[in-house]
Amino acid sequence: MAVPRKEARPLDISILQVVEDTPEAERTTHQAACHCGAVQFSVTLKWPFPKYPVNTCSCTICTQNGHLFVYPCRREVVFTKGYDNLSSYVFHTKTKSHKFCKTCGSSILADFEVFKQGQTVNPVRDILAVNVRAFKNLDLNSLEYTFFDGRKYL
Repeated sequence: MAVPRKEARPLDISILQVVEDTPEAERTTHQAACHCGAVQFSVTLKWPFPKYPVNTCSCTICTQNGHLFVYPCRREVVFTKGYDNLSSYVFHTKTKSHKFCKTCGSSILADFEVFKQGQTVNPVRDILAVNVRAFKNLDLNSLEYTFFDGRKYL
């Protein structure tokens, strides 16, 4: 697994709490898929890389699976094939659903917002953590990275 070569700065948690509207010219859409192609989707980010940082985390699931996350709004992640081929794994607090392909096991995303039945969802706060390793034609060495010490805080 490629390890970010550049020094990662601490994760600015506001990227998870504030989703501002950005001009259409700055927004970028990336095509993505699992390894076997059974799950295919697109992700629109509010800024292009490397302006949009990719987050690394030291928690056990992120280090063992090599997760490199970006945090778009749920509405900006569009599945075009195989959403029903995703399976989920939850652990610890049972509030973060990690989704992966049932066929090849590729990690696709983590859903950090779990809403109770009947609770209103604020679409501006409704984000997903999407693994950029699923993005097609992305040079991981050209990205800017942030770091979250998940072993300490999760």
